[in-house]
Amino acid sequence: MAIAGFLWSVGAARRMGGRDRAESTYRRPMTQDQIDRILEEMQAAFEKTGEAGERPGLITFDRDDWIGARIPSCCTSLGRGIRTRGIQVKVAKGRETRVWTRAEALAMGEDPDSFEDLKSREDAKA
Repeated sequence: MAIAGFLWSVGAARRMGGRDRAESTYRRPMTQDQIDRILEEMQAAFEKTGEAGERPGLITFDRDDWIGARIPSCCTSLGRGIRTRGIQVKVAKGRETRVWTRAEALAMGEDPDSFEDLKSREDAKA
């Protein structure tokens, strides 16, 4: 089963798989506002189409981008890992800094049990 590529980014829309998508690969660290906008766009795409693969799935950071990024996050247990607004954050040296849909994360081999629903900004503060 082929999974269409989804790229999400600040401001730029790219035509992929017959539909407009925003590009999310960054050449610089992402801010919390940028992450929130991308997460909300992905959630809106899911609500419009009903395709679960379009929901937010994973946020990855290069180690150097993560250090000093000041992204509100929490880690309630080692099993859940670092999360922002319920979406798992993975940090590693040389990792691409971007937001991935669930379909993209699954294609990379992520565990589907690691996905959680996107929390509102207000719920994430609690």
